[in-house]
Amino acid sequence: MSLQLPDFRRHPPGAPILTHPPLSWLLLLGALTAFAPMSIDMYLPSLPAIATTFAADPAAAQYTLASFFTGLALGQAVYGPLADRYGRKPPLYAGLTLYIVASIGCALAPDIATLTMLRFVQATGGCAGVVIARAVVRDRFDAQTSAKIYSLLMLVMGLAPILAPILGGWILALASWRAIFGVLALFGFTTLLLSWRHLPETRPANAIGDGGVGAALRVYGDL
Repeated sequence: MSLQLPDFRRHPPGAPILTHPPLSWLLLLGALTAFAPMSIDMYLPSLPAIATTFAADPAAAQYTLASFFTGLALGQAVYGPLADRYGRKPPLYAGLTLYIVASIGCALAPDIATLTMLRFVQATGGCAGVVIARAVVRDRFDAQTSAKIYSLLMLVMGLAPILAPILGGWILALASWRAIFGVLALFGFTTLLLSWRHLPETRPANAIGDGGVGAALRVYGDL
């Protein structure tokens, strides 16, 4: 018995396959991919200030980073099945909206425990951009073009951790650590607006999504 793997280069008849990606798409996909590194690294210079604000131990401030990683890991396991079942855009809109609300909540957090919880929520929303961006590339571009775009997205993942702390340091010097989360909320809102205006639904007609999240979790359990 042979194992037949799915051919991710195959698209349903009539699907618009692109070989020359529009610049607006590349910028938008790059922005969606940058959610995770921007949210992780931009606020790192503010960890001592956060601990001082809440009179907390430095280790307690670092828990806000650990909770973000936890939400990022768990959220990515959910958005894929949702995007296959309901389309790319609804989960993306829901995730970005959750990210915006959580970022505003982080900016207004009254204590370190609330900030830690909201960082988890922020991560579960922001990872929608990471998942959906890759799904859109697979949906709309041929194999060769997809490889080039994935390379560019990896470049974004590499540059964002370098640039984000610098930007966060500038914001911290001019304002406070709360302003960093305000900037992240604005980044999320801008990306949501651009996605709504410029990103079409790309889910293939033959996408497998009947199992939903429950079936995906069972597969993860088997793995």
